[in-house]
Amino acid sequence: MKICVMGNAQSAHTQRWARALAGRGHHVHLLSIRSADISGVTVTPIYVGKANSGFAPVVFLSYLRLLFSAGRRIRDIRPDVVHAHYTVTHGVIAATSRFHPVVLSAWGKDVVFPTRGLSGSWLRLVNRYALRRADRVTSTSAFMVPYIERLAGRAIHVDQVAFGVDLDVFAPSSRSRDGTFTVGFVKHLKPKYGPTDLVEAVGRSAEEIPGLRLVMAGEGELRARLGDQVARLDLEGRVDFVGRVPHDQVPALMQSFDVFVNPSVDPSESFGVSILEASATEVPVIATKVGGVAEVTQDEITALMVAPGRPGEIAQALRRLAADPELRTRLGRAGRSLVADRYRWDDNVTDMLDILATAAGASL
Repeated sequence: MKICVMGNAQSAHTQRWARALAGRGHHVHLLSIRSADISGVTVTPIYVGKANSGFAPVVFLSYLRLLFSAGRRIRDIRPDVVHAHYTVTHGVIAATSRFHPVVLSAWGKDVVFPTRGLSGSWLRLVNRYALRRADRVTSTSAFMVPYIERLAGRAIHVDQVAFGVDLDVFAPSSRSRDGTFTVGFVKHLKPKYGPTDLVEAVGRSAEEIPGLRLVMAGEGELRARLGDQVARLDLEGRVDFVGRVPHDQVPALMQSFDVFVNPSVDPSESFGVSILEASATEVPVIATKVGGVAEVTQDEITALMVAPGRPGEIAQALRRLAADPELRTRLGRAGRSLVADRYRWDDNVTDMLDILATAAGASL
């Protein structure tokens, strides 16, 4: 097939989908307002001003340029199917192109958002426009499906295709035991992801867990505040801020953890890719009970679940896992089995290709 993907070329998610489709022998052409080199994929960046500018007006104007040129660009490519990612941006652009068939993939924040106010009304409107004009709609998680159905405003079929894990890349590794107990966090340093709760939990556990160390991978608005919190709790030397880690380096990072913590306080958390990546490496997980996280965890089987916004519960779970290596091993092995059964990346790619091929075939 010739597949026209529409999405952010700099997003690791978009890159994974595009590379995977190309890796199965399909001709993949990516339209994006961002520029990036993706092996096996023809990327056409469409932007205004400086390439990959983060300046909001330039980003907005670049989206407008793609919006008004998408139809012509797609006709030039002559694909069998368009695969648009993120409903309120590329889903809308695909809809205005009037090309068919379009498979629209919702990611999470595009369909799960506060519905009050002007912004909520606008997002509902553009979602309805995009969803009603798509030929097929996919969702990363079951949690998102009712949100999508409500936004569409009428009965539509939503296919669930997970964004899973490559088990050959995220694999178990023997961890060197040098007297440390390493806790990992891989997420943006934003309030909704609960990093301050995790630092607080480490502060409460430091005296009871010998060699306790926290590695925080990610960037965001809370970085300075977290540094102050570390100083206030006298945790210097125990907390390492490693910044943004490229996705190809995440497997080795996960393998270095004894425990992975997802302390999100966001009730709209739609999935948990980083949780699955940790589980695939047989790292036990502590996760908060929010949104779609329950889909990728099993309490007391693959993870220890705690209430959101409760650093004391996180601390208790950390102490329990530090004191019980057999429990860590059991949770880790069960986590990898869960990923193998439900979230194997090769299976996810096959499912998506079946949907794309069915949509393309129906249009011929």
